[in-house]
This record gives sequence, structure tokens and C-alpha cells, in this order.
Amino acid sequence: MPAALDPLELDGLVDHDGWSEREVTGSAIAADAEHISLGECRITGVRLTGARLFKAELVDVVLTDCDLAGAVLEELSLDRVAFVGCRLSGADLGGATLRDVSFRGCQLDELGLRLARTERLAVDGGTAVQLDAYDAWLTASRWTDVDLTGADLTKARLGRARFGAGVRLVDVRGAAALTGSSIDPTLALDVGHALLADLRIAVEDDD
Repeated sequence: MPAALDPLELDGLVDHDGWSEREVTGSAIAADAEHISLGECRITGVRLTGARLFKAELVDVVLTDCDLAGAVLEELSLDRVAFVGCRLSGADLGGATLRDVSFRGCQLDELGLRLARTERLAVDGGTAVQLDAYDAWLTASRWTDVDLTGADLTKARLGRARFGAGVRLVDVRGAAALTGSSIDPTLALDVGHALLADLRIAVEDDD
């Protein structure tokens, strides 16, 4: 990131908007635009609630305390992007491509990652309750201190993924997708219960 960035205050977005080396603030609530691009930018406190952005591209960007709740980001492309303390509850990143992306202390509840393809994804802290990762490519991803209660992992690729201390995997669906991943010992019981549920194995007392 350059040491000095020119300020930019958003007041909406239109097709083909693009900036580099900017310190971005402002708002674009419910924006509807295509082919937005940002490179080497810091984005702080920007509200993109309910926005619909098609084929947006972010490279070398840090987003801090931004609100993307309910946003629909079709065919999103992220390269070397960090989300810090952001809200993405109910956002749809289905089919997105994420390379070297981190989420730190973010609200990812009901985040849609269906059919997403990731390389070196890291999620540290925050919540991802009912995350939808159906058929997502999440190999070698890293998850630490995040609540994944009720997540849908059906058909996800999780080989070499690591689920560390502080993760919750209660009531996850598609637990068989965890094949080839590694989990913290504290998660063994939760994963066992999820696998039994997926396999429709009932645990009953003979009495």
C-alpha cells in the first residue's frame, strides 16, 4: 500500500468506476453498477448495504468497518484483500474468485459463498452462522475463533483446510466435506455429531 493516498468520498457508484491509490470513505447504499475496480486502496467505513455490483474487481485493498450487508456481488474478483471488522451478513458472493483474502473480526452470518473459488482464504474471529458454502472451493483455507454454527458445507472442497481453536462447528450440514481437513481436538465431538446426522445414524439407548 502506498504511504500516501488521495482522499475519495463516495456518493454512489456507476458502471466502470475505477480508482487506485485512494483513501475511500462515503456511501453507495443500494448502488447498482458493473465493472467497478479498485487497486491499492484503503476503504474505511463505507456503506454498501444492499448494493448490486456485477464483476467488481479489488486488488491490494483493505476494507475496515465497512457495511456490505445484503449486497449481491456477482462474479466478484478479489486479490490480496483484507476485510477488518466488516459486516457482510446476508451478502451474496456466489461464484466469486478470492485469492489471498482474509476476514478478521467480521460478521459473515448467512454469507453466500456458493460455487466460490478461493486460494489461501483466512477467517479469524467474528461469526459465520449459517454460512452457505455449497460446492465452494475452500481448499487450504484457515479458520480460527469463528462461529460456523449451522453452516452448509455440502459438496465443498475442504482438503487441507484447518479449523483451529475457538471455531464452532455445531449443526453443520454436509460434514462429510471435511474429509482431508484438520480440526482442533475440541471440535471432535461437534464434527462427530454432524457426521452422524449426515449419515442418518441414530444414537439410542437400548433401554
